[in-house]
Amino acid sequence: MDSNLVVTYIVAIAAGISVAAAFLLPWSMLPDVIDDFKLQHPDSRGHEAIFFSFYVFFTKFASGVSLGISTLSLDFAGYQTRGCSQPSEVNFTLKMLVSAVPVGLILLGLLLFKLYPIDEEKRKKNKKALQDLREESNSSSESDNTELTRIV
Repeated sequence: MDSNLVVTYIVAIAAGISVAAAFLLPWSMLPDVIDDFKLQHPDSRGHEAIFFSFYVFFTKFASGVSLGISTLSLDFAGYQTRGCSQPSEVNFTLKMLVSAVPVGLILLGLLLFKLYPIDEEKRKKNKKALQDLREESNSSSESDNTELTRIV
C-alpha cells in the first residue's frame, strides 16, 4: 500500500468521526440543557420548541456564514468561474479551506465541549430532581382528586 493512501484513509476516518460528532453531539446535549433549564425555572412552560428552534436557526446561520466566507476567500484569491486553470493562490486557499480551517474549528469545538457545564454527574442529578418533581406533582394532583371526591 502506498503510504499516502494510508494517511488518506486515516484522515478520512478522523474527518468522518469529527463531522459525526459535530452533528450528533449538540442534538444529544439539547435534552440535558432543557432539563437543566426546567430545574432552574420551574414555573416556565412550553420552552422546548424555543430551544430546538434556536439550535436549528444558529446551525443554518453558521452554514450560511461559512459558505459566504469560503466564497469570499476564493474571490479574494482570484478564482475565475469556468476557468480551466486557476491561480496558485486559489489552490492554496482551497487547501486551507478543507484542511487547516476545519481542524482549527474542530479543536475549538472540542474545547467548548470540554467547558460544557453539564457532566454525567450533573445530568443524573437533574434527572433525579425532575423525577422527584413529577412524582410530587402527581401525588399532589391525586390528593386534590381525593379531596374533590370527598366533597361530592
